Amino acid sequence: MKGKKFLAFSLAAALLVGGAMSVSAAGVQDVFDADAYAGKYADLKASYGTDAKALLEHFLTNGAKEGRIASDILDVAAYRSAYADLNAAFGDNWDAYVEHYLTFGIKEKRTTGVLFDLADYAAKNADVKAAYGEDYAAIAQHYVNFGKKEGRPGGEIKKAESPVVVAAASGSSGSSNNTDTNKPADDDNATVAPAAHQHWTLAQGATLISQLLPTCTEAGYQELRCNAPVMENVYVDGKWVGTQQKVVNGVPVTCDSVYKVSLAPAHSRPESTDNLYIEHPTCTSTGVMKYTCTKCGKDITETLEALQHDYVQVGFVESKGCRPGDEGQNIFQCKNCGVKTTSSRPLLNHQLGTKRNVEVESTCTAAGKAYGFCDVCGAKVYENLPLKPHNVAKTTDVIVYADTYTVEDAAANDQTRTHAVYKVTYCGDCQLITAVDAADAGTDVPCVDANKDGACDTCKLQMNRTGKNQIKIYQVGETFIGTVQ
Repeated sequence: MKGKKFLAFSLAAALLVGGAMSVSAAGVQDVFDADAYAGKYADLKASYGTDAKALLEHFLTNGAKEGRIASDILDVAAYRSAYADLNAAFGDNWDAYVEHYLTFGIKEKRTTGVLFDLADYAAKNADVKAAYGEDYAAIAQHYVNFGKKEGRPGGEIKKAESPVVVAAASGSSGSSNNTDTNKPADDDNATVAPAAHQHWTLAQGATLISQLLPTCTEAGYQELRCNAPVMENVYVDGKWVGTQQKVVNGVPVTCDSVYKVSLAPAHSRPESTDNLYIEHPTCTSTGVMKYTCTKCGKDITETLEALQHDYVQVGFVESKGCRPGDEGQNIFQCKNCGVKTTSSRPLLNHQLGTKRNVEVESTCTAAGKAYGFCDVCGAKVYENLPLKPHNVAKTTDVIVYADTYTVEDAAANDQTRTHAVYKVTYCGDCQLITAVDAADAGTDVPCVDANKDGACDTCKLQMNRTGKNQIKIYQVGETFIGTVQ
């Protein structure tokens, strides 16, 4: 009974948040996860902490262009790169790509860059489906704000079971048995990553093992070895922080799956096609070409696919206000055929008075939350509060010892175990490191075990430890976990 009450409460809260957010056109803010973005990139964590507003601004101005991933739902940069029509229409308008995906892309089965299946998530959570239907912006907000923390089911990107597949010549699919994409059974709150593996094509770097070229009437194939890097989840203190290439015994692991790509049968055109067109294809109609096949001598009439529109922005209508229905439009026109299309512009910002209702107080590591009511439309609008400064009264300076043991023969008794000594300063409330004095950390200090307890009397590291290049120096922005590294 308690569990049902909790889920009901979270959904009610999500409805409130969704009601506030739904007054604006869909955009990056609907899929953005500040905690995940900061947790994935240490430089952002050090610069912005958990200031969600600053992190979102960074992504929109710099992060997206740098190819950073700001959401467990959609890799916006990858989504843009995969679809030329969207790139031509939207340029650097990152909100427009997210709006397109949530409004059209899901229904059009566009999958490149998609990290989380919102339709599957809604289907496996009846209360979410009942509340939001196919409003994928609201479904995304529910997952980011509630579902992820509650460990709700659904959203996994499906992948093929067999490592050997036959794919169409225009692309490739399949999965590698070496790829670690499963959520650990002992961590229900872990994020599922990386996205489902896609085999490399020949152009991407796959190795051609064998091939049978197609004829005019019979299909052929190429047998390829993938060679794509195998990615795995990375966890720090049990928390998922990102993905990296898997390494075994110091060797980066690549996918060694062998798969086949089918090559469709096709007639062969003459080398020059300038005089073969009966009708040239356009953006709005197919074309026709007639020629004699150079392989079999048969007269061929071939229908050519219509061209893609080449959109450029030719104007816009500014948004009129902050109410639903006040959205403006971006106007695009095809350079070739003149056909026009539009996309929504974000609503204007709400006009909030000075009064704020604090719902969650800020700490030095987590932004608080407050809400107010728009003076124009009356919508309830949430804002993140700035982080509190670190508690100067509880700031602590400590000496830290880092293992610098480097030896080729780990079993040799005459090898000297050493450590480095440096100083860190960290907040006594949150243990976030604010300063590192590692000027002398490069100087190795011999470990000494005068009391013969098996550990260095100074750094407490074991005298019989083995390994190479194990030094670890704290960095500003990391969490202090002890004086021995």
